[in-house]
Order: sequence, then C-alpha cells, then structure tokens
Amino acid sequence: MESNTNENETLALPPLKKRHERKSFATQTLKMIASRLQYYRKILSEPESDNPKKMKQRERIQKKYDHCMKVRKLLNRAAANRYI
Repeated sequence: MESNTNENETLALPPLKKRHERKSFATQTLKMIASRLQYYRKILSEPESDNPKKMKQRERIQKKYDHCMKVRKLLNRAAANRYI
C-alpha cells in the first residue's frame, strides 16, 4: 500500500511557473537576434560610402537586418501565444 502512494507522489506534475518566470526555446534566440540587430543598426546608421565594396556590404547587412526583424516578430508572436 505504501509503495502505491509513493508512486502517485512521484508522478505528480510540478507546479506551474508564473508568467514572468517562464522561458521557452525563443528566449535565447531572441537574445542573440537582439545582439545582431544592434550591430546591424550600428553599421546601417553610418553614412553611405561611394566605395562599391562598402555598398555591397551595406546591402548584405540590410538583407540580414530585414530577415532578423521578421524572425524576431515571429518568435515574439509565438512566445506571446504560448503563454496566454
């Protein structure tokens, strides 16, 4: 009889965490994206150069920036929907 009650106690789910304590797969990814976006904004805020090499680099950074913004929006939406 005692072993049966011990099994039930071990199978119980842990209490739910409060909203601000929850973390998801998106938490670390969003931190990395925020860091990248900070770098991209720094590069894009610099005045444009006439150097063709710099112009190509700027276009490449702009594409990466746009992509990261889309991913960030999707992850934020997913995280918000997960915890409602």
